[in-house]
Amino acid sequence: MQKPHLLITSAGRRAKLVEYFVKEFKSGRVSTADCSPLASALYMADQHYIVPKIDEVDYINHLLKLCQDEGVTALMTLIDPELSLLAQATERFQAVGVTVIVSPYAACELCFDKYTMYEYCLSQGIAHARTYASMTSFEEALSLGEVKLPVFVKPRSGSASIEVRRVETIEEVEQLFLKNADLIVQELLVGQELGVDAYVDLISGKVTSIFIKEKLTMRAGETDKSRSVIREDVFELIEHVLEGSGLVGPLDFDLFDVAGTLYLSEINPRFGGGYPHAYECGVNFPAQLFRNLMHESNVPQIGQYRDDIYMLKHDTVTLISAAELQKIKR
Repeated sequence: MQKPHLLITSAGRRAKLVEYFVKEFKSGRVSTADCSPLASALYMADQHYIVPKIDEVDYINHLLKLCQDEGVTALMTLIDPELSLLAQATERFQAVGVTVIVSPYAACELCFDKYTMYEYCLSQGIAHARTYASMTSFEEALSLGEVKLPVFVKPRSGSASIEVRRVETIEEVEQLFLKNADLIVQELLVGQELGVDAYVDLISGKVTSIFIKEKLTMRAGETDKSRSVIREDVFELIEHVLEGSGLVGPLDFDLFDVAGTLYLSEINPRFGGGYPHAYECGVNFPAQLFRNLMHESNVPQIGQYRDDIYMLKHDTVTLISAAELQKIKR
């Protein structure tokens, strides 16, 4: 059987994650791609490529040719904006023997539209922060006492906490809607924020791993410091949320524990920025993905990891000479 050759696109600065894949794919291959030769994670794999930006018209065609030329058998992105793009092109990649590790297009779009996700949660009996998609609906809820200031205002779609603000006054909310009508307003949840990494097996469709961490500090929208915990109520909620969702592969959840009630905040259908905590505590998604690409299913191992372990992120550097930059395949 052909050994997997995984191409990780939009590698960016996720160097530690790429290192994990290189380690777990030692009997296969891992390559990286990015539109910038200065993306540090490129250099964690032996083979790396410069590709067009994801919004360029020939991006998918470029990836298809790259996969065929380099013998790539599987493709995975690390950023939100590329997920739906790849989900729409899965059949084109399958036609040339490439498995795209991505959830179905509809499932990706559900995750990225925060108001649609709110409506979905209501329909499934999943607790979620009250959410309003217009200034009018927010003002009405405010007058009825359904929600109170301060609130969070954020883009209806978006990632990495970009343009997410805590707003103290209704006048400020009005000003934000005047500048951008495609916003949502969410009630402010006060409680412990939890990050959850989950893996849904590509073959069996079963949830095989769930890892929970208490978020202690954040940096640029990613977990910077956290503590691993084991909670049966969170395991049960994640399995309930995933039932019938269509989501597969590595997933990232944000939850809030407000006085014992668990609220779902967001789902990111890809590796989360805090995943290294899970890996270091024994929750090995790269190994599970390798087995899936070898046409083997994984045995569920929910909650089998070290708890009460703290993750502390820190800086490191990679040095690349100008001569090396010139040698990268484009």
